[in-house]
Amino acid sequence: MKIVKEFPPIYDKIKEKFTLSGREIFAWGDIIYNPGGGELGPELVAHEEVHKKQQGDDIEGWWEKYLADDNFRFKQELEAHQMEYKEFCKLNKDRNIRHRYLVYLGGRLSSPVYGSMVSQMEAIKSIRGK
Repeated sequence: MKIVKEFPPIYDKIKEKFTLSGREIFAWGDIIYNPGGGELGPELVAHEEVHKKQQGDDIEGWWEKYLADDNFRFKQELEAHQMEYKEFCKLNKDRNIRHRYLVYLGGRLSSPVYGSMVSQMEAIKSIRGK
């Protein structure tokens, strides 16, 4: 995927829906928009690759549904977070480091960035698949 330090085409709509910190990244087809310019590790690229596949040939339609439908958004993000965690675990064998990352991911998935759809504990269990 190509990474650009720009805002995605529908940034204004995203901003209307969510409270953003400026460090978020966004998949738009095969482009990762990284307006904050932060470092993207392989686990984050894997996360965005999932969104690329989810979007298929209807990127705008996917984003419209993502912004409008909480249940759809949660399913899409859960799949991407699970892949991110799986990729992280491939690169990190220490179970304590893995656990800290899982807690971080659970916090992120349960945060206002995604609409506070689940508790952190529910997010952790869902990402882990238990």
